[in-house]
Amino acid sequence: MEFFNKKEEVLDFQITSYGKNLLATGNFKPVFYAFLDDEILYDVFGSGMTEKQNASEGRIQSDTPMMKVSPTITGAETRVQQFIDNVTSSFATVSGQNSDPANNVGIFQQQPYGDRERTSYLIGRSSLSSEYAPAWKAEILSTPELSSSTRYLDTDGQIDNIPQLDITIDYETYFQKGRLSSDSITGYYEDTNFFLALKENYLMMEIIEENTDFEKENYEIEIFLSEPEGEYIQKSFAPVSETEFILPSDKNVEYFMNILVDDEIPPDVVSELNIDDRALFSNASRLKLNRDLYSTENEEPC
Repeated sequence: MEFFNKKEEVLDFQITSYGKNLLATGNFKPVFYAFLDDEILYDVFGSGMTEKQNASEGRIQSDTPMMKVSPTITGAETRVQQFIDNVTSSFATVSGQNSDPANNVGIFQQQPYGDRERTSYLIGRSSLSSEYAPAWKAEILSTPELSSSTRYLDTDGQIDNIPQLDITIDYETYFQKGRLSSDSITGYYEDTNFFLALKENYLMMEIIEENTDFEKENYEIEIFLSEPEGEYIQKSFAPVSETEFILPSDKNVEYFMNILVDDEIPPDVVSELNIDDRALFSNASRLKLNRDLYSTENEEPC
């Protein structure tokens, strides 16, 4: 650990152990950068201190010692033990299939990089017309089962103050009699005209990042699969081709669900939820998906 010399030093770059491994193999290709302010105390009132409003700038920039960045968050002994555990577990999986170490070189190339997914609160970009920090607003327009929490517990037992929405969507299966339809998921049962049908369901959400500039592309969507061991495996979207149909694999999002945004949403869903479809097809800087206030369904028009 080392302090900054503010008279001579401004920036300090450190490559993590995972970054060094990528650099050694020729795969280190940085694309983005981000700023963090985890160590800055903007408002001293929460710490039992008081100060004048204009005094915070000098306290933060000049009077507070700053530590240089630490390139790793785990000790060498911890990483060695994790490596041994990973190798032992991998050999137990392939035991009896191919026990020749020469054919299992990939097992020894595993490295436990705890700093690969280092959790920090990155500084976002707010709108110049707003005095508030960027914030998420999520509105559920359909009717699933919903629960929420204000914290997230990661695999290392660390608590992060990241709000969580737990949503359950039920798919109804039932027996139906008669001709097979688009809802049928089986054929006729033996010596009967009954088959099993499925009533699909969906989740309709509106997600807005408030206090930021409204642009054509405001954010990206990432999908992770929660494993029983507590790990999260990221799934990629299947490539799109105009000339051929590409069957998604279990590594793709489309293998598990379909995600439709804006003008991709089916008209029957828009109509069922009584949403003004102009909000979906307009390029205007709208604030939210406004429901049609002038719908005359189940009531007499004025």
